[in-house]
Amino acid sequence: MGTLAGALLLALPCFAQAAQAPDTADATDLDTVEVRAPIARSSDTATKTDTPIREIPQSISVVTSEQMRERAIHGVEEAVWFVAGAQGGGYGNDSRSDWLLVRGFTPARYLDGLALADGSGTGITRIEPYALERVEVLKGPSSVSYGAMPPGGMVNYVSKRPTEDALREIEAQVGSFGLRQAAADVGGPLGEDGTWRYRLTALARNSDDPVDYIFDDRYYFAPALTWQPDAANALTVLASYQKAETMSGAGFLPAEGTLLPNPNGKIPLNRFTGEPGENDYDKTRSALGYEFRHDFDQDTRFQQSVRYARTEVETGASVGPFGFTGDQRTLLRYLFPTEERSDTLGIDNHLQFAFDTGRARHVVLAGIDWRRGENDYASAFSFAAPPLDVFDPVYGGPVTRPDYTSRTVQTQSQLGAYVQDQVRLDRWVFTLGGRQDWVGTDTEDRINGGRAHQSDEKFSGRVGVNYLFDSGWAPYAGYSQSFQPTVGTDFDGNAFVPTTGEQVEVGLKFQPANGRLLATLSAYELRQQNTLVVDPNNTLFQIQQGEVTVRGAELEGRWNAGNGLSLFGAYAYIDSEVTETTDPLSLGAEIPLQPRHAASLGADYTIAYGVLAGLGFGGGVRYTGEHFGDAYNQWQTPSYTLFDAAVHYDIGRWRLQLNASNLTDKEYISVCNSAAWCYYGYPRMLTATARLRW
Repeated sequence: MGTLAGALLLALPCFAQAAQAPDTADATDLDTVEVRAPIARSSDTATKTDTPIREIPQSISVVTSEQMRERAIHGVEEAVWFVAGAQGGGYGNDSRSDWLLVRGFTPARYLDGLALADGSGTGITRIEPYALERVEVLKGPSSVSYGAMPPGGMVNYVSKRPTEDALREIEAQVGSFGLRQAAADVGGPLGEDGTWRYRLTALARNSDDPVDYIFDDRYYFAPALTWQPDAANALTVLASYQKAETMSGAGFLPAEGTLLPNPNGKIPLNRFTGEPGENDYDKTRSALGYEFRHDFDQDTRFQQSVRYARTEVETGASVGPFGFTGDQRTLLRYLFPTEERSDTLGIDNHLQFAFDTGRARHVVLAGIDWRRGENDYASAFSFAAPPLDVFDPVYGGPVTRPDYTSRTVQTQSQLGAYVQDQVRLDRWVFTLGGRQDWVGTDTEDRINGGRAHQSDEKFSGRVGVNYLFDSGWAPYAGYSQSFQPTVGTDFDGNAFVPTTGEQVEVGLKFQPANGRLLATLSAYELRQQNTLVVDPNNTLFQIQQGEVTVRGAELEGRWNAGNGLSLFGAYAYIDSEVTETTDPLSLGAEIPLQPRHAASLGADYTIAYGVLAGLGFGGGVRYTGEHFGDAYNQWQTPSYTLFDAAVHYDIGRWRLQLNASNLTDKEYISVCNSAAWCYYGYPRMLTATARLRW
């Protein structure tokens, strides 16, 4: 492990020296190679203004659509496998959802700067990667820009938008486990004057899964239209519909037979623990919104973003395992049917204006946003499912779906007012921001009766500074805060206050003028406070006396070196600890699923000259250190190292590529929550792609 991390650290100065060297190569033949996976230079996720990444006093990673396509990924959790401080797929392959961690915490998830649904199942909806221009991972507290969110950070998905130039692309994929997928992406101007532009993105997928009886079918359709009558005004309407049809019944396997030995043998990775025909899991999401921009002059701009979305999850009886009954082969199984609907409406208005005060240049952002989310969640739980011999399964036992025993409707509204000033003084860039939020939460029990209302308000701030060298180096330091409403009361009936987070981060970014390299080295201390813990005097209740501290260091870089060669890698060290709690068993414990060490290193090379021009090869190695799966740190998963590989060929307007993740088909356990629930990691996945652009 030390060798891989050391290689990343030693390579940074070498990358910097090479990246500043003049580009003497003949660009005529190399441009089509080098721009396939361009490196992002700016982002508006952190500040809501189009800010160069090296001027942001916080660590942010941007994964572009071309980078995702080069790796032929099918889930956003795969996109962050080469992002420092982020974890994807902690529970192994799951066709239902994307499981993400950022600096140890489940991140807030946004689409085009507006919050996505945050329900039990709707909150982990898998967003289709083919629909995205980029995935931006902002690390650390960011409530000053967005309001309520966890301290680890956020993931902002950026949708594809209409293009000024004609765009036509079709793509077909086949792969492991019966994968068959077709996609199309077309767009461009409508008419000769460019006043109207459009984009249409669509995908259809039919696939099986590594686990028997599970399928992974997806459908996606997204039309977009831009009206720009003049240079000062633009309106873009974004609509989307996606449907995922799959099954539950993977994972949740006993430790004996997966992580631990079992006298009956090893439980096969493809073992289905549900009941065929009873474990359907269907999820649909539809959305409609717009983005409007008006430029009053070159220094003043108004922007408004609006989106309404509905996400629905429906399941069958949902048979699941709950450990062995005693003979180390027969699974006790339960029924857990659920039904959920989340409706979200978000509006963000802000005015951006710039002015000078002496030598200082100010870019001020002032805004008001509002969002409302309603989540209707119903469920039942019963141990009435028939048992199953996991080593010799016989399906078809009687299953009767129970009536719902719980149905909760929760409505939460948030109103926020924020202001931000980015001040550039010579080589210095100062970022100052503050925000006040008002949050109201109403909870209704539709079965047992009862209503509750809770009101919260919180101020969040951020301050940061960057120093810009002409060479491309930019040291920075920043402090930021976050908060999350915590619904409920203690034993005495006092409402909980919001859980808060704060972070101090220092770092060094490097991006030379040619933009062919971006590297970030950071160190931080992050604290989450007012965490719920068990009340020692009333164990059926909770109190807010918990604190979690996370200290870490990250190194991440990508270098398009020229002559068809690109290098990329990441390393993260995360030391997490429960520093305050009423439970002595969890004091000092690490955050579940978060390894102390994680690293990755990859490269891609395309031959630019000669008879083999257009032929390329890629590869990568990913290391995940040992980590715990439970809050008490009783279940530790060993470290694992995985290898990826790719071969591709560009011929005319075609790209043909073959990707393999987990090339050696290493069988490993991604995590264990308890003796009853362990999860296999991703098996080898092969994907062959043919893509035509014209």
